[in-house]
Amino acid sequence: MNPGIILSHRKNTSAMPHHSCNILNLLVAISLATCPTAWTFTPRWTHFHCQPEMLERTRIKRRHNLIHVRSPSPSQLNAIDSVSAAAAAASAPVLSDYAPAATSLFNNMKLPAAVVTAGMISLGFATSFPELPPDSPERQYSPRLRRRCESLRRLHIVTALVSVTSELIVVMWAAVEVNQLTERVYAPTATVWDLVQRDCDLAWSAVNSHFVLGIIGFVTMLALRAYVMLLAAEASSALMTAASTGTAAALCLMISIVNRGVEAGGGEGVGYGKTILDLVRHYGILLARCATDAESPGPLEFSAIVLEVTSLAFALQVLVLANDKMEDEEECPVVDLDSDYAPLTSKEQEKLDICLAMEARQHELTDSSKKEKAKELDSDSSVNIL
Repeated sequence: MNPGIILSHRKNTSAMPHHSCNILNLLVAISLATCPTAWTFTPRWTHFHCQPEMLERTRIKRRHNLIHVRSPSPSQLNAIDSVSAAAAAASAPVLSDYAPAATSLFNNMKLPAAVVTAGMISLGFATSFPELPPDSPERQYSPRLRRRCESLRRLHIVTALVSVTSELIVVMWAAVEVNQLTERVYAPTATVWDLVQRDCDLAWSAVNSHFVLGIIGFVTMLALRAYVMLLAAEASSALMTAASTGTAAALCLMISIVNRGVEAGGGEGVGYGKTILDLVRHYGILLARCATDAESPGPLEFSAIVLEVTSLAFALQVLVLANDKMEDEEECPVVDLDSDYAPLTSKEQEKLDICLAMEARQHELTDSSKKEKAKELDSDSSVNIL
């Protein structure tokens, strides 16, 4: 049997209308035109009856099993190409000059760093560190507590120095990078993050790293000063605990804000990492790579890395050995002229000269004070006589 659709029926007393058979034939023809395979479909009617000549006309035979598709004309191909090009252009990012936007980013870091630097200079060097008051009958401070406050005072000086220099690096690097972004011509990019990553990666990571380190140092300075001031003010342990935990909470929140910013990066998973440590590590890698570049080496950058590593090593030694205080020098040497003694070394002779000069100065002050007291007594006695 040739492939086609065969419509069969069951005899019934009622007849199918003529226009119903025509509609059925049209539906069968449409189904064959849309599907290239051969079908054998035998619907059964129980209530309708078609005439034999109508069934014969509904027998449809297919001549070919393939459907021939006409190839598109050149005008249609050109239209397809133009539509594809328009779609590609719509999906491609638009390149623009983002140098002014990058300049704004560096200015946003430079101004706060300058303000914080001024505050740290005033707090760390222009203002003296608080001290514990002298012992009194009402309040005595243990020698251990006084030594601790002295250690905190020395730590405060070092923290202020590191924080100020860190913020100064931010101001310097941001100012130079703003000048570069203004003077040079940069190739267009899709986003400002692409421009920063391509041409300002080292500067941007350095500015962010040093700014965060300076802020952490600033908070540390405030905490050290507040601790000693609360001790001098005879604050209770509950009040000191409240102050310390509040400061620690603020510091943790600031670090968390920076971590969130580092994790967000430029969006779409592009950034320096997830924490501030990843940012500092990225900055260190770029700085070392720039310092050891064969085409344009940086001897001063390499020196800065070596000196910073040395500083961290000595800071670690101080933390481990607790040797933040200068060793007490020996007392002035005692020389017995009547006995035989070995000649003094140059260092011992220098120390002896200093001790003799200090002793002579002490005698002069003592004599002058005695003469002033004698004059005061004479003037008082003369007044009483009168």
